Amino acid sequence: MVVLLGLSGCSSASTYSVRKPLEVDVQANLPEVLNESSGLAIINGHVWSHNDSGSRNQIYKLSSNFQTVTKTVTVKRSKNYDWEDLAQSKHYLYIGDTGNNSTRRDGGVIYKVPLASLKKGSSVTPVLTIRYRFKDFKPGKTYQHNFDSEAITVVGDQLWLFSKNWQNEHTKLYRLSTTKSNQIVSPVGDYLTEGLITSADYNAKTSILALLGYRKDIFLGYSFIWLVKVKDNQLDWSTAKYKRLRIYSQWESVHWYKDNKLLITSEDNPLTKAMIATVDVSSLINASE
Repeated sequence: MVVLLGLSGCSSASTYSVRKPLEVDVQANLPEVLNESSGLAIINGHVWSHNDSGSRNQIYKLSSNFQTVTKTVTVKRSKNYDWEDLAQSKHYLYIGDTGNNSTRRDGGVIYKVPLASLKKGSSVTPVLTIRYRFKDFKPGKTYQHNFDSEAITVVGDQLWLFSKNWQNEHTKLYRLSTTKSNQIVSPVGDYLTEGLITSADYNAKTSILALLGYRKDIFLGYSFIWLVKVKDNQLDWSTAKYKRLRIYSQWESVHWYKDNKLLITSEDNPLTKAMIATVDVSSLINASE
């Protein structure tokens, strides 16, 4: 069943958002090879990322100061049609080839790679290629539809995929199996996010999901995050808290970091170079509102 949430359902979160935006602490400009950083993973303390559509089918490990690439790994038997996000479990990395700005496809592909294989050499081969199709798919015009998807994360034994709804600035939640190669998926929730969702990451220790996005307005746009509790494998939107980010950029990826912080990256754009930054969300997590 799809849960439809109107403005009244998000009123408390929206009220909270008009207060002081969260500060964005820029750590570094990313290396030129990652000028379209779109996904993040943290594996054995090391940060990994990749570029999005049309780039090489490679993932990159960053140095501790984020300014250089220390390892490049090619993902065999894959194509970077539109890689948009990374998700990880205890033993696997999931690479989401899920972007669909133009609705040229009715689904997407997710590559499942063992984390252990990233240590061995300069290439890895997915142990599973997950191909999914949207049961509710309808063709649309570029940037005027609700079947783009740029955010994936692991929750329990499932992959959660969030849509980037150009048409109505909601997000739909789809759940995928991590073990089936071909899947037809239907939305299990529809949430008014008041913007375009570009990345997601779930913190299993705190049961909090982070969603990153931006308003699509060209001149009055802004970046934002949502923090939402997950209870009994359900997204509890009644707990959702929303905040704008101080620095507006094309922020594309998010990952829980340390001490209640988020790590985020942006693509190179007319306003700024590709960046990596942290956002302290302690005040949002601890707020009683």
